[in-house]
Amino acid sequence: MCRPLYGILLSSSLLVGGMSYALPDEHAAAFPFVQDLSSLKSSLNLQVTDKLEKISIPFKKLKLRAQNPKNDPTIEPLAIHVPRSETGLEDLIGKIAQPGKGDALQEVLLDRMKKQGPSAKATVKVDLESKDLSLINLKALGEEMSKENHDVTLLHKNFTENPNLWSELRAQLNYVLHHDQISQISKKIKSGADLSLTEDLLPPFAKRMVGKFIVYRGPNCFHAALAFFDQKMTRLPSINVKEEEGYHKAMINYDELWRVINTQFYEIDPRVAPLKYGDMLVFFAAPEESTAMINFKWIRHTAIYLVGPYTFSKGSKSPNTPYSVKTLEEEWTTWREMTPNLGLKVYRRQLMNSEIATPTTRIDWIY
Repeated sequence: MCRPLYGILLSSSLLVGGMSYALPDEHAAAFPFVQDLSSLKSSLNLQVTDKLEKISIPFKKLKLRAQNPKNDPTIEPLAIHVPRSETGLEDLIGKIAQPGKGDALQEVLLDRMKKQGPSAKATVKVDLESKDLSLINLKALGEEMSKENHDVTLLHKNFTENPNLWSELRAQLNYVLHHDQISQISKKIKSGADLSLTEDLLPPFAKRMVGKFIVYRGPNCFHAALAFFDQKMTRLPSINVKEEEGYHKAMINYDELWRVINTQFYEIDPRVAPLKYGDMLVFFAAPEESTAMINFKWIRHTAIYLVGPYTFSKGSKSPNTPYSVKTLEEEWTTWREMTPNLGLKVYRRQLMNSEIATPTTRIDWIY
């Protein structure tokens, strides 16, 4: 899951830069949870072409995870989910085994599955070791572990058919993108060119990372959502306060995310206010009954809304999930399967508010 590990409640103040930090468990809810996606609307109706592509984990990254030459504890070991059924196992072996190594690979996998004992699950997670690499076609394994990404193009006719549309889009992009990037987009539109959602409309971090896998355990959807606006923000000791043992320092805990939301964002009611580029979509395990308070421990996932039905996110803290462009429906379906009473809230970043002074009245910090 995207949600990081639970931690501990500190019994005294946590000092960062001589300041004391605390975070209340709950915060007043401005609006009810959204639990019906049909109530959400986009502020911009755009004509696009959408190429759904498969992105594979590069074999070099799989090899690094299996070998981990520097014994870096933040690099996640390489593992695969092996079907318990005979036909499923044979199918997997046929896809990923090196020529002539199928029987040897099957013997290794079966031995490790047996050591884990019986289970009702259809698959067994099996760790792979450096010595196993001679049995496995890593390129094929990377393809087997591939994920989907949307390669979206905004058609130029959007702007010729509706001259005001670029002004509306530019006003939303100005909220996040540097003026030089806005200028380049404007030049492309004037030249009659289509716009690439990933190449033209994403800020630096998202543009650099979209469609890519990493090797570290830790960088999660919370980090991706904040780094979308400014990667430097996720490195500030006043925001990324605690490093979890065995996890990359980039990981953002949900209490750290919650403090940023409550100091740099404000909640909007998406039933009334259409979604805009840069809105943070926060998925919660909502209580069955209506509540006037929100507990940050209910947070399960975050994504950044882009345009139309599209979002930017990272699926989890595992390197098996890439940074990718998804649809809101895909995000919702994924988390509804794992969350009995899924609820959504939308937060919009305050303009010109990237350096809000940290309150000094905090007492404790909750992990």
